[in-house]
Amino acid sequence: MTGPRTRRIATVRQFNRFYTHCIGLLDESLSQGSFSLTEIRVLFELADEEVVTATALNRRLGLDLGYLSRILHRFERSGFLQREIGRQDRRELQLRLTPAGRAAIAPLDQAASAEVARWLRPLGEQKQRELLAAMQAIMHLLGEAEG
Repeated sequence: MTGPRTRRIATVRQFNRFYTHCIGLLDESLSQGSFSLTEIRVLFELADEEVVTATALNRRLGLDLGYLSRILHRFERSGFLQREIGRQDRRELQLRLTPAGRAAIAPLDQAASAEVARWLRPLGEQKQRELLAAMQAIMHLLGEAEG
């Protein structure tokens, strides 16, 4: 017997499959270069803020600490990343992209923006506003559910 809870779960899972497919198309267009998809995720997170701590980065991405550490070491060896001991908390490791790191992420960022623009293009202004409001609602509601 399928009750309301079962139908709600099925609807969420259907949405997840749909959105995963959409994101998969974006990932495919980004992964044609020299970075893995996980490395691209790390670069985007690093580029999102001027300075991010390793702890915050790990919390956002949910990666294995050893794997994240290897990615960060690779970026540092490539000249993309600068590490500093925290000024206020010397136990914290602060990370920032170098100009070379920002240059490496720029074409990926442009490609991601172009892909999203392609998704939005067929929608009129009103539909785009509705879509963005729905996305904000999902983030808000699921953020509340997390904690």
